[in-house]
Amino acid sequence: ANWATDNEKYPPAVGGAMDLSVGAKTVYVLMRHTTKAGEPKILDACTYPLTGTGVVSRIYTDLAVLEITDNGPRVVELFGDNSFEDVQAVTGTRLLPPA
Repeated sequence: ANWATDNEKYPPAVGGAMDLSVGAKTVYVLMRHTTKAGEPKILDACTYPLTGTGVVSRIYTDLAVLEITDNGPRVVELFGDNSFEDVQAVTGTRLLPPA
């Protein structure tokens, strides 16, 4: 989701992301795996209005690379000393192990 929040510290973010998500052949997301408070950012369902539905192909985080499949996110690569179990523990949805 790329949407405005109620936080006055940050300006609204509605805009070009919708055009990009609809027109792009491949969409990659680069993000931190968790919030500053350690809460999962990758969830079963988005909690903000969606910019585009089903358009993300891969998610690159500071912990892992995830391929988005019909069966859910699959771990493609782990970074650093992270194990699959470590990454699963801080993810808000079930991950598929590397193939």
